[in-house]
Amino acid sequence: MGEQNVLIVGGGVGGLRVAEQLRQRGHAGAIAVVGAERHLPYDRPPLSKHVLRGERDSTTFPGVEDLGVTWVLGTRAVSLDTATRSVRTDDGSGYGYDVVVLALGGRPRTIPGLEAGRGIHVLRTIDDALSLRDSIRATGRVIVIGAGFIGCEVAASARHLGVEVDVIEALPAPLVRVLGPEAAAKVAALHVSHGVRLHTEASVLEVLRSPDGGVCGVRLGDGTEIEGADIVVGIGIVPDTAWLEGSGVKLQDGIVCDDSGRTSAPDVYALGDAAQWWHELADGHRRVEHWTSTTDQAGVVASAVAGEPGAPPSELRAAPYFWSDQYDVKIQGIGFIDASDQVDQLVVRDRSVLLYSRDGIVRAVVGFSIPAAVMRTKPLIERGAPVAEAIRLLSP
Repeated sequence: MGEQNVLIVGGGVGGLRVAEQLRQRGHAGAIAVVGAERHLPYDRPPLSKHVLRGERDSTTFPGVEDLGVTWVLGTRAVSLDTATRSVRTDDGSGYGYDVVVLALGGRPRTIPGLEAGRGIHVLRTIDDALSLRDSIRATGRVIVIGAGFIGCEVAASARHLGVEVDVIEALPAPLVRVLGPEAAAKVAALHVSHGVRLHTEASVLEVLRSPDGGVCGVRLGDGTEIEGADIVVGIGIVPDTAWLEGSGVKLQDGIVCDDSGRTSAPDVYALGDAAQWWHELADGHRRVEHWTSTTDQAGVVASAVAGEPGAPPSELRAAPYFWSDQYDVKIQGIGFIDASDQVDQLVVRDRSVLLYSRDGIVRAVVGFSIPAAVMRTKPLIERGAPVAEAIRLLSP
C-alpha cells in the first residue's frame, strides 16, 4: 500500500491520527486531508475547560505540518462517488483516492428558534469557545440548555470565571442518560454545591428578547423566566453524514462499519463520532463519541489500510473509556452503560465508584476522581468477569 493515494475527510483528531499512523507504518504515497474548518487539527476536549476558562487560546496539535500531508482546510466535502473514487467539495473541486477515510464528526443539535446567532451559542469549535468566553466575561451570566458533558463542563468553567449559571435540562438530572440515576445525582449535587441553578425536567418555551432584538432571557414551560444575555445550547450532536446519502455507504445513525472501520463500500473506511463500529462487548454497532475511542480507532484503520493483520481479539473487546473534568472532580468511566444495569456503589479511599452489571457480569465502571480504581477494572469488563470479582478487587 506504500504508494496508494489516501484521502482523509475530516480534519480533527481522528483524521490527524490516521495520517500519523500511516506515516509511522511506512506509507510513502500521497495523503490529503479535507477539513471543513480553517484550522489545522486541534484538541477539542480542552475547549469547554482550559480555553473557556482563559488558560489557553490554542490547542493545535504539535508537528501536524511535518507529516508530508496536503491540508485542504476551510473546505467541506459535499459528495462521495465510489464508482469514480472521488470526493467533491463545496468549492467545486474534486479529489481522487485509492482509499478514503471518513473521519467525520458531527454538527450540534439545534432547537427551533435557538439556532446559533446573536446571544445564542454552541460549543463545537475553537472559534465557538473563544467567542463564548469573551461574551460571558462581558455579561457575567449564562443560560445552558442541556446537561450532558458539554453543558456540565461549560457550567463548571463559567462558575470558575465567576459567571452566574442557570442550567436547563429536560431529564431528571444531569448526565442521567449517560451515567444512570445514581451517578447523575452526584453530578447534580456537585453543580448545586458550586452555585449553579439547576432546572431539571424543564423545557424552554420562549427566548426573551430586548427591543433591539438581543437575547435577554428565556421563559420555561412552567412560566419561570430566567434572565441572561448568553444562551449555550448543548444537547448533543448529529452525525455529519447527510452528504453521503446515495453514495452506497450504509448509514444508520452514522456510518455503519465492521470492527476494523470498513464500511459497506470498497476501500472506504470510517471512524470517530459519526461512525458506528461493531463492538463485541456491546454485541452490536455503537457510535461512541469519546476522544479515546476515536484515537484507538485511528490505529485500527491505519493498520487495515496498510494491509496488516487484523486487530487481535483483545482490541476487538476493548472497553471504551471517557472522562469529564468538572470543578475539581474528574469523572471517569469505562465500558458500556445501560439504563437497565444493576448498580453497586462503593467508597474507595473516600471516593465514589459505581459498578454497572447485567446478569451478574460487570459491564462498566464510573469513578469520581479515582482513576486508578477505574482503570483496574478494565480487564474485568473486557473478559466479562462477575461483578462480585470487581467488588472484591476494589474493596479495602
